[in-house]
Amino acid sequence: MFSPSNKIADVPFTLDSYEQPNMKYYNNFLGVALVVVAMISCDSSSNKSENLSNQQITDSLTSGEEIVEKITFEKLQAEMNPDAMLDIYNPLGNENFKEGKVAFSFNIRNHGLGKENPLMLSLNGATPKPYSLPNFQLDLKKGTYRAVAFLLNENGLALKEYGNFSARDFTVGGSRPFPEDDAPYLILHLPNEQQTYTTEEPVIVDFLYLGGAPDGDGVKIKIELDGQQYFTQEIAPVRLSKLSKGPHRLKISLVDAANDQEVNGAFASETRNIQVE
Repeated sequence: MFSPSNKIADVPFTLDSYEQPNMKYYNNFLGVALVVVAMISCDSSSNKSENLSNQQITDSLTSGEEIVEKITFEKLQAEMNPDAMLDIYNPLGNENFKEGKVAFSFNIRNHGLGKENPLMLSLNGATPKPYSLPNFQLDLKKGTYRAVAFLLNENGLALKEYGNFSARDFTVGGSRPFPEDDAPYLILHLPNEQQTYTTEEPVIVDFLYLGGAPDGDGVKIKIELDGQQYFTQEIAPVRLSKLSKGPHRLKISLVDAANDQEVNGAFASETRNIQVE
């Protein structure tokens, strides 16, 4: 029997008080989930930024200046004819002429002469010109001149043996002669001034060395194009390949074999401007 004094105490019980612990757990779980999502989002954004940066670097390298390929220099073996002889009969050494027509006369032995096989004549280091006759005249103004004549082989390259070429100094109009000088010098045969090439064509550098021998004279021949250099002590044509399109300035010079410094002399260096299309 229960008495009124033994009445069970009222315990407040509501739905809110029952769900409160579960809601707290849910809120904690939701917070952790949001943090994980944020981390994944940041990582993804970082990867995208990194990929974008790498792509920008790649695009920048692709759109930048192309790397210039090195020019190749290769010595050529040219056909020789040591029996061919060329002598300058006129003008005589240090002869003086009036301004106007100056007669040139040559004697050629053991070698043909004609339009397909001319003799070449360079005045004061200028681009040599072909002549198919042994006697002709040139109209010259007052000045001091050095004439260098030489013969060609079947491929149009200069014959370089002793006797294949000849040189003579003279004056016009009473000009002062060149000073006495036994120093070696160069005559550049090829390329011609303003000669044009295609990208597939090699550039042939053909030259004469007038002196003793480069090693005995203590010099080297330097060929320079676009900042690239080639040194040799062999008197042989050189083939240049892999030139880029555009204008180029070629220079050939004599340098001291000990320090590669250019030697002094009126004809110790020559330049040519060429074009690759």
